[in-house]
Amino acid sequence: MFFSERFKVDSDLIKAYGAVDISLVCDIPLFIDPMLIFNSDKYQSLHQEIIRYFHFLFIKSKEGLSTKEIDAWFNFSEVPNNWLGYSLIGNKGLALGRKFAKFLYNNIGFALNTKSISKSQHIEKAMLLYEGSGKDKVSDLTVNLIKRFLCEYTEDFAKEHIDPDLCQTIPVDKAYFNYETESFVSREYTLPFLYNSKGKIEYVLLTPYDILREDEPSINREDFYKSHERIRAAIENDTLRAYVNNYIGQAVRQYEENQKRSRRAIRENSIQKVEKNAFQEIVREYPELYDYYIKLQEANTDEIKKQCMQELNKQLEKLMIASKNLISLFVSNEYVLEENLSAREEAKKRLAFFKYIIEDCDGYKNLFVKGQQIAKENDLQRLFRFVWHGSNYKIDSEPNNGRGQADFIVSMGQRNQNIIEFKLASNSTLRHVFTQVKIYEAANCTDGSLIAIFYFSESEYQIARQVVINAGHKDAINKSIFLIDCRNDNKASASIA
Repeated sequence: MFFSERFKVDSDLIKAYGAVDISLVCDIPLFIDPMLIFNSDKYQSLHQEIIRYFHFLFIKSKEGLSTKEIDAWFNFSEVPNNWLGYSLIGNKGLALGRKFAKFLYNNIGFALNTKSISKSQHIEKAMLLYEGSGKDKVSDLTVNLIKRFLCEYTEDFAKEHIDPDLCQTIPVDKAYFNYETESFVSREYTLPFLYNSKGKIEYVLLTPYDILREDEPSINREDFYKSHERIRAAIENDTLRAYVNNYIGQAVRQYEENQKRSRRAIRENSIQKVEKNAFQEIVREYPELYDYYIKLQEANTDEIKKQCMQELNKQLEKLMIASKNLISLFVSNEYVLEENLSAREEAKKRLAFFKYIIEDCDGYKNLFVKGQQIAKENDLQRLFRFVWHGSNYKIDSEPNNGRGQADFIVSMGQRNQNIIEFKLASNSTLRHVFTQVKIYEAANCTDGSLIAIFYFSESEYQIARQVVINAGHKDAINKSIFLIDCRNDNKASASIA
């Protein structure tokens, strides 16, 4: 279920090599931050390779390209082989796609023009303009441009530490770009491999931990707008700084006058919103403000590295340590496999066992990191994937079919499937879960659903229980609705209980 297990190497050896021991069940929610590549002397050649390709794109964009040429040079497919991302089932996510390719084609000049303000060029600058930009898109773009490095990095480890029988010489599509032929080139590498859900060979890539983080990339839209005060203070051009400050000041004064005229209170949070909106307007006229932001981030090297390492350690502890502990508890408590059960009965059995592990076998401890609870449904969903250890049932998260996306669909053939939905008791939309699963049932032609509600305090338990009762499902508790006690302040250790 992990790289170390599948390829029979010690996880400490992977760590010593500088890589992450990835899960081979579902993606790890970690992403490559290009700023970490730029900030490291070790990866400067990689940064230059990335920027070189962007320069090629810029030159081509000035010539005017056909749709086919844009697709060939600007469109990047997903590289799922590193097992990084959001997918809860396997490692397949969404590619950047043609929409992004067209956007990049139209804005490649913006991405590379530093106005002589920032120290270097950064590909993620383009994302400051892109609606719907996110860490997964920045990471996917970067992976495509450093694929050769990742293949060589993994190949070196594999040749030295992995049994040759667990590796194959595999052709890797678009491994690198040939500037003479102006085309991407495939190349063969000796890499660890596994068989995917379609029975086809799929190579696996390791990624250095020091270019990974869990949160947004260091250069991102939301942080750019939040940083408007720092950006304004960093403007070296006195005239521009005065103009920007005056523009924002006028917007604030107008708001205050309107409030006084209407005899309404002047609120600090409203002033902050006015300033942010005014900054969003003025940056359209003076795009060099983007470059002052990037310059600030370039100078913030130590803080960025520190923050990224904290995010990385927290995410690995949440997923890796907790999941391995849960698997150990699962195995040691001798879960009995009964493949003759219906998908619904098996899903119910696994969910009940998950509840038992958390509540009665110290499993709840794995829902806390240094006393801080894992508060995201996404984290709990990932951990639940590991409870299907050893199963022949298909556990899937169906693509959004227009009616929403179920957390899990358990199946043994098309006519034998059941939906499982996870919710935190603290979720403000908890009461809608019963309507939600009915929609999923109709959309996926399933016969019934199971609901798991996780609570971390007594008050959350009371809220969850009352929601279930008010919906008329009191009799379904512990049958098709499972209230799972994740508290760490009300349980004696299993070793002394």
